[in-house]
Amino acid sequence: MFTNQMIIRSTYSCARKFSPVFFHTSAIRSSGQVLDCNKDTFNKLVIEAKEPVIVDFYADWCGPCRVLAPILERTVGENKKVTLVKLNTDDNPELAKKYEVSALPTVHAFYKGKSIKNFIGVKSPGEIKAFVENAALLANE
Repeated sequence: MFTNQMIIRSTYSCARKFSPVFFHTSAIRSSGQVLDCNKDTFNKLVIEAKEPVIVDFYADWCGPCRVLAPILERTVGENKKVTLVKLNTDDNPELAKKYEVSALPTVHAFYKGKSIKNFIGVKSPGEIKAFVENAALLANE
């Protein structure tokens, strides 16, 4: 049985847990998050981003993409200085061509609108962590 005090604590905890992130600003604050992207949102989420962005070029049918995705998502989730943007190459072939994606998965690190580093294929969790941390260091510049 719940007491009034327990209900108030529970409500207060939920209110703190789900407080808004954006407050009174028009800037997108997405670091540490995983966002889906397409050709219409790519410029806003990647090119115009103030923080480093890691773009995972993938396809739903790609087995190695499904292996890499949870490792990449967890690693970015632990590092609040970068954002992970996922781009389905089947739905956005023009962006895959523009960034010379010839194999899947391909992962690019972007900073200030430019691709600064990339890798192809599945890497070990340690290699992925190093890749994400190197991208995050750019946020300190």
